[in-house]
Amino acid sequence: MNTAFPTAPAPGQVSAGAPFPAINLPDLLLVIERQQHQPIVSLREALIQLRLLDETALDALEREDPSLLRSRSAELVQRVLLTEDEWHRALARVAGVVEVEVLGFEVDRHAFDVLSLRQAHDLRVVPLGMADERFFVASSTPTSSELHRQLRSITGHSIALVWASSEAIERRLSLQQRIAQAASGPAGAGALAREIQRSMIPMQPGEAHVSASPLEDLVMQAMVEVGSGAEAEQGVSASESAGMVRLVNSMIAEAQRTQASDIHIEANAGEAQTTIRFRRDGELEPYLVLPARLRAPLVSRIKIMARLDIAERRRPQDGKIDFSEFGGKALELRVAVMPTHDGLEDVVLRLLESAKPLPLSKLGLQPRDQELIAGFSGRSFGLVLAAGPTGSGKTTTLHSILAEVNTAERKIWTAEDPIEITQPGLRQVQMNPKIGLTFASAMRGFLRADPDIIMIGEIRDAETAKIAIEASLTGHLVLSTLHTNNASESVVRLLDLGMDPMNFADSLLGIVAQRLTRCLCPRCARERAATPEEWRALVQEYAEGSPLTEADAQARLLQAAGVDQPGAVRLRQPVGCEHCAGKGYKGRLGIYEILQNSRGIRQLIQNRARPSEIFDAAVLEGMRTLRHDALEKVVQGKIDLLQARSAYR
Repeated sequence: MNTAFPTAPAPGQVSAGAPFPAINLPDLLLVIERQQHQPIVSLREALIQLRLLDETALDALEREDPSLLRSRSAELVQRVLLTEDEWHRALARVAGVVEVEVLGFEVDRHAFDVLSLRQAHDLRVVPLGMADERFFVASSTPTSSELHRQLRSITGHSIALVWASSEAIERRLSLQQRIAQAASGPAGAGALAREIQRSMIPMQPGEAHVSASPLEDLVMQAMVEVGSGAEAEQGVSASESAGMVRLVNSMIAEAQRTQASDIHIEANAGEAQTTIRFRRDGELEPYLVLPARLRAPLVSRIKIMARLDIAERRRPQDGKIDFSEFGGKALELRVAVMPTHDGLEDVVLRLLESAKPLPLSKLGLQPRDQELIAGFSGRSFGLVLAAGPTGSGKTTTLHSILAEVNTAERKIWTAEDPIEITQPGLRQVQMNPKIGLTFASAMRGFLRADPDIIMIGEIRDAETAKIAIEASLTGHLVLSTLHTNNASESVVRLLDLGMDPMNFADSLLGIVAQRLTRCLCPRCARERAATPEEWRALVQEYAEGSPLTEADAQARLLQAAGVDQPGAVRLRQPVGCEHCAGKGYKGRLGIYEILQNSRGIRQLIQNRARPSEIFDAAVLEGMRTLRHDALEKVVQGKIDLLQARSAYR
């Protein structure tokens, strides 16, 4: 389950009736004030903004009956084009009514004294509290004058209605019922219930993965079991409570189910809540916030699972968790615990689910680049480097190359830290610097073990670089990675480590620099023709920073788009649907820059040429830079311009 993260809205980010992250009445008043300065929208505009109907469907409806969207919009529900909730939401936006995520709203403690829980159930509303001499109430039908009249009569106050979905209202009232039951229990349960209530947060608008109720129950159970704040900070008993064990297991299982790559747990001082975020498709997304009381038990539970020192809070620690040992699916997690201010600790868990290598054809390579890489892998000796920042897909690329040559006739050794992808037939070694097993020592061992192909996780120092180059010159194909920005810079980085330019120039086959960017959702991306202004800007941006002329740039872009004329170029833009959780993007795609070591490039390396000289020579020989490949994928409809620029800027 993915949940919305409550933060204060930034100026200018809230539109009339739009979903917003207000978590209490002061926030709500601020958003309402801003909403008053927003333009009035028609029902048609509201339906489009909320992505309930697209322009094509609305055009057809208006041609059929021009008055349908003016005076008979209720027929949209009868025709099953909208649900009741969706129709009322659109009407609320037209009326300038603000929306709230009611499940995460901090309801005033006296709100249910003014409007009882039974009355709220009967009217299907959630009272939020008094503010600015008005009593605020969340309803799925906020434009109903009859509801407004009933509430005013029951409460005796001036009423201000806001919109919330009927499902969220139902869930919040159910939660409120459980809180009321807890409050009637032992002493102190009322305060506990209010803390649980404040800790609950909503799902993101449009998300419908699973009900939030099971997670709410886990948090409530953990809160009851850990006891008071003082007790929770002491010992490990709270971290071993059934509620905390189930909560952590549920969090890891959800991260695995939603294909998150990392879990970030961020503790805050005092009574501030602890935030949990997932990294999916390279972007951090809010998952959950927890009350301060669960901060220490949560971190302690993860330390226990990773066999780390629970008492040590001053130094960084790292370890690993085999999730199958705790009742989960086969999954390994790398754990990094980092001390922060006020004696707190943050935790990052990286999910290393054993994955199969992707075929080269699935990496997003252009045909010319796929052919180049296949040529590298077919060589019996030489050095192939993958360059880019952490998380850019370098290891995936190298394993895809290995998959092409992983046959019974070849002996392949790999030294990795950590081993993220496994392949039958590879002899894979996990690095362990604590016992002296480093990339350099592994390389020396491999050379005594009769290898045909060697993969080194990363060239970090001069010793590893020297052994890799020597191995590539003595009949071995060597693959490795570098943390550099582009291909030409990688050449200079190795020379700066003290490598002999003659040996390096002779050993190098090619360098694959890469980035990962988010793909457009294949189900909802909208296609349109590129305007002449957009085309000119694309051509200029393509040629910028390279020795290419604008004519060269135009020819390359037209070839990539598979058309003869600029007017035939089509662009795609994100929209958002259930498949992509309303984001407009789904999955990731590689952007590549492949430098092939030609005769001209070899001579430049031997002469210790500057990176700019190597770059210009490679481009003139046909290399597509990261910028070029990204913009070509824009005109091919795979990504949009925003994602393209994130790959090379």
